[in-house]
Amino acid sequence: MSKVTFNIPSDIKVIISKHSDINWDKVISDTLWGYARKMKMLDSITSKSVLSDKDIDAIDHSIKAGLLKKYHPA
Repeated sequence: MSKVTFNIPSDIKVIISKHSDINWDKVISDTLWGYARKMKMLDSITSKSVLSDKDIDAIDHSIKAGLLKKYHPA
């Protein structure tokens, strides 16, 4: 298994330190696996896409404009 080191906020470190009975390595590993599975699925879906970045930006703008209009009427 590979070893990864990263920084966490001091507030989280305090909480983690108070709960030494929890296997934090497993918690982190499970969380990363969950996120990695989502990224793998996203990669699989987007690898079949024929949309360009410009197309995606246009769709993004259109959706956001519609949401803005719906929730913040002028």
